Amino acid sequence: MASELQLPPGFRFHPTDEELVMHYLCRKCTSQPIAVPIIAEIDLYKYDPWDLPGLASYGEKEWYFFSPRDRKYPNGSRPNRAAGTGYWKATGADKPIGHPKPVGIKKALVFYAGKAPKGDKTNWIMHEYRLADVDRSVRKKNSLRLDDWVLCRIYNKKGAIEKQPINDDVVVNRKIEPSEIEDKKPEIQTGGGDLVPPPPPLLQGSAAMTTDYMYFDPSDSIPKLHTDSSCSEHVVSSEFASEVQSEPKWNEWYNYIDATISNGFGAQFQSSNQMSPLQETYWPNCWPKPF
Repeated sequence: MASELQLPPGFRFHPTDEELVMHYLCRKCTSQPIAVPIIAEIDLYKYDPWDLPGLASYGEKEWYFFSPRDRKYPNGSRPNRAAGTGYWKATGADKPIGHPKPVGIKKALVFYAGKAPKGDKTNWIMHEYRLADVDRSVRKKNSLRLDDWVLCRIYNKKGAIEKQPINDDVVVNRKIEPSEIEDKKPEIQTGGGDLVPPPPPLLQGSAAMTTDYMYFDPSDSIPKLHTDSSCSEHVVSSEFASEVQSEPKWNEWYNYIDATISNGFGAQFQSSNQMSPLQETYWPNCWPKPF
């Protein structure tokens, strides 16, 4: 488009803020002619910023546009910042342009790709110039027009035309806040694949009794717990074993006591018809004493 303007070689367009407001924006809003139509007229909020360089009349690293501005709500004065696949978000404080009385207001904005308020911040910057002290009340019923014209300067902080990929399923280069993270329960498959079998149902009544049983072997002093599980046996803990007494081995005691009486240790007590101390110790209480 620059070739259509027939600009002289070496021409550069680097106007100051005051020049943009006084010589371009004011003349555009009052329908006065501009010597060189170097600033294109488009609805800037219909496009993504990386598409705007191709629509500009002139520019290398920054591009200028005249654009209308609409309201976000029919009866409000807040501008609608949705644009293309994202939105523009204001940053910093407004800067008055003109002395001693401000003629225009400069506002800086950053483009976010995606849906508000969780869009991805990009490197695209816009300086928006609007006239100060202008009546922006609703002039026509059901009209969203806030300003007929504002002047916008678009550029990329990195000096390149970057495109921000938009994917509805994947968020690119955005830090996820803790509050955005949702706890999700694991999904349970209903069929197919190697699934873990469900736990067996609870039994009712007498069927709910366990098949474990305890038995006591007279030949052992420690009881053993036998179950139907794959384990061979489970030894009862020492606390439980201390409360269970095995059946006394009476036959061994008989033989031991008889042998004690018949040997020389008990002979001295037989002559006096008295029981030896060893007999007194091991003689069962339920038996009558021979002496």
